[in-house]
Amino acid sequence: MTKNDYYDCVMEAYRPAATLIRMVPPDKLDWRPGPTFMSLGQLIHHLSEPMGDGVRCLITNQWPFTPEQMEAGMKLENLPTCNIEQALERLEKDKTGLREVLDSISEEDFAQKHVSAPWGWKGKLEVMAVLFREHFTNHKMQLFTYLKLLGLPVNTETLY
Repeated sequence: MTKNDYYDCVMEAYRPAATLIRMVPPDKLDWRPGPTFMSLGQLIHHLSEPMGDGVRCLITNQWPFTPEQMEAGMKLENLPTCNIEQALERLEKDKTGLREVLDSISEEDFAQKHVSAPWGWKGKLEVMAVLFREHFTNHKMQLFTYLKLLGLPVNTETLY
């Protein structure tokens, strides 16, 4: 996979994610399907975290948190939230951010550089970047499920 192939793959995931985010009822941002689940606002915040930032951290091995901060930040009560407009703005901004990060490295580094993440993932940058996209896809499906539980008209067309 080339850097451009990867970028296009991420953009293909962003398009339906934006559609799903637009479907979130603004008055339901605090809704969650159960007490141990993220709220809709927390979920769309997490879903809209810039993939470019994550790939940049992989490349530089400079993370904006310590392992202790990461653990505390992953607790449900500490997860940040945002509204629909903020989530959409973050996705839109990352189109440029991810492009800039990918343009900053060679095709060879993208395919061959070995990287690691603080939570134990290790491997070639290309594979790790695909895993980041997979993580995004899992949360996109989570949002789809939340909207389905709320009785909204989601289907295969809105998911893909």
